[in-house]
Amino acid sequence: MTDRLPLSSAQLAFGLDAQRSGRRGTVTMMFRTPSARLVTEDVRQVLESVLLSNPALSHRIQFSRGTAYQEWNPSECHVTELRALDAEAVAESVERVVEEFEASLDGASMTACLIRSPTGDHLLLVLDHALVDEHSVRLIKRQLAAPSAPDEHRMERYRNAVFDRVKSETEAADGPGIKFWTERLESAGEFQRPSARTTRAIPVETLPSVAVPHGFRGSLFPYVLHSIHHALRDVAEPAPTTVGYPWGGRNAAYTDVVGCFMNTVVSLDTPGCPRSPDPTGDFLRNWYRELDHADVPFTAVTALGSTFSGAVSAMLSYTHAGPPTVDVAGVPAVEVTPSRSEPPSMCGLLAGVTLHDGELRLRLLLDEENTTYGVRAFGTRWRDRLTSAFSHVPEPKP
Repeated sequence: MTDRLPLSSAQLAFGLDAQRSGRRGTVTMMFRTPSARLVTEDVRQVLESVLLSNPALSHRIQFSRGTAYQEWNPSECHVTELRALDAEAVAESVERVVEEFEASLDGASMTACLIRSPTGDHLLLVLDHALVDEHSVRLIKRQLAAPSAPDEHRMERYRNAVFDRVKSETEAADGPGIKFWTERLESAGEFQRPSARTTRAIPVETLPSVAVPHGFRGSLFPYVLHSIHHALRDVAEPAPTTVGYPWGGRNAAYTDVVGCFMNTVVSLDTPGCPRSPDPTGDFLRNWYRELDHADVPFTAVTALGSTFSGAVSAMLSYTHAGPPTVDVAGVPAVEVTPSRSEPPSMCGLLAGVTLHDGELRLRLLLDEENTTYGVRAFGTRWRDRLTSAFSHVPEPKP
């Protein structure tokens, strides 16, 4: 196996952003257990097994003489142990660990911190987003239960998965999708200029849940997208709105391989005709057309020469609720969301949606210093628009 491998478009984007900003993009996972249940050495052994089983986590994004690549650079897994007096101290410890990881461009691909407090212990895992996507995070969660022997073919499979991804992206960048996105962006007109980037952690706001219509069939996702576009137009100037979201689309032959095999897809909406008899239907039809060309790399879309720079109005994270507990080193743990986080590099607004037991649980991360609207104003309009969108869903046929 060669020490160097090519980068997917997402990896290149993450790498370039890190070089410009001096900060890595991250994926975090945090698990809570009762006090003193997790044994530090057991956790270390499990995480060492995760590193050995997934070659992606032993690579680093590198730039040399105008060439970008990922290079084999394995390191050991270090588990830091901290003490916290209360929940606020836990949150401060999480922010500090994430901050140090993001600022260390040449650091390890994953860091772990076990934060012990009187009310419970928290295991924080921080990973380089350029090496893992959301699907990979789900794979890693299943590997946390106990150490396991690594697959002897893991190196070859990762290498093959990387080359397969690069090949498919190259083909998509030369295919009919380029013409589609060129026309789509040009017809939208002028896009808003990107706002300043914030690197400070801000509170994550939780909104009241929205019930899924009884008997609903199909995908909820486009209705969620449409509601975000409408809410943005309610609170900001009427202009083309763009919502970015991660889209996997990985080769089914490599669904068991940890890596960064994602793409960022853009959902575009314009004010349109106010007299349209079916604005929701119009949006859905446009979204399906966008979805037909979701394989075109985001980096190729931003390079088409339009006024779209790659900065989006919002990012959407849409997930299905997982099991109530995750087995971590033999101990049942509850996955928790940090109470504070940084907004994405592409915008100042992250909308999070989790489908759980017939309802959509909504979260917001909004940088109010770099937007013309507040979190309460947007949150209220978003929830109202989503509820309204569901009211237009056709009744299921008996």
